[in-house]
Amino acid sequence: MVRQTFRIVITVLIISGLFFYPNCKGEDSDKDTNADSLQIQNSDKTFKFKEKLFSIPSPFVASDLIKEISDDFNSDLLNPAENKINYTTTSDKALNLGVYTADLAYSNVYEQFSSTTKYIKVVRNLSSELQIMNSYTDKVLENFEKNLNDKDSLNKIFTNAYRETDLYLSENNRQEIADLVVTGAWIEGLFLMTQIAQEENNKELIDRIGEQKYSLQNLIILLNKHQQKNEQLKFLNNKLNELNREFSQIEIKYKYINQIVVPNERKSIILSETQIIITPELLKRITEKVKEIRKLIIK
Repeated sequence: MVRQTFRIVITVLIISGLFFYPNCKGEDSDKDTNADSLQIQNSDKTFKFKEKLFSIPSPFVASDLIKEISDDFNSDLLNPAENKINYTTTSDKALNLGVYTADLAYSNVYEQFSSTTKYIKVVRNLSSELQIMNSYTDKVLENFEKNLNDKDSLNKIFTNAYRETDLYLSENNRQEIADLVVTGAWIEGLFLMTQIAQEENNKELIDRIGEQKYSLQNLIILLNKHQQKNEQLKFLNNKLNELNREFSQIEIKYKYINQIVVPNERKSIILSETQIIITPELLKRITEKVKEIRKLIIK
């Protein structure tokens, strides 16, 4: 029972992407489609469900990119920790656990340690209320709190936890909670990126937003399997489908460059250039729809 509880809480923390680093990933595939995809896979969460591979971006990566673009930390963009009292259902708690982990990542990247500590407390409390907390994982969070200034130490702390996450996912225990945390973290990460994109006309950030076209499709598939027994999720999935209609208008083109053979690893890597076409008008509509969905989640 203790082992199962450990797996669940690590899933909540790790699958949401907060503690992902490039070397914390699954096995390499025999062939990668392109250089851009290779980079994304190294920093995102890839997992299997019913023989299909899904890739969900990490809010840590999103926050890191935002930090490279803008030096200004904006606490007004975050979901106030005080809002936690409003979340009474399991779905609300799981969704906002994802939101808060993304806010924690954003705070930590900007070295806002007071804000980071506050969100650690909220994450811990929500995990406890969802009955996915035990003494060991509480200690993991405490170690994280003590090593806020040392990313290398944080990486080591959660490497073993990541392995437990993969085991947990393979067993599919309490998968609905894990999927909701992923959704909340993804929405919050996308919200932060789109809000910053309004202020900073940065092509790399806008391209990263455009890449979420495929991640959104993955999230909708994940939530589809839960919505029949949860009216709240059905409503949320309908909203995500509305967002998907906007994202479907983004054009992504690939241009072949070269193929690199790696004999020692028995694989080849196809290098290509990716062109993401998203108009200012479309970006504005996506920004507004993301803001609407995020408002429904954080209430």
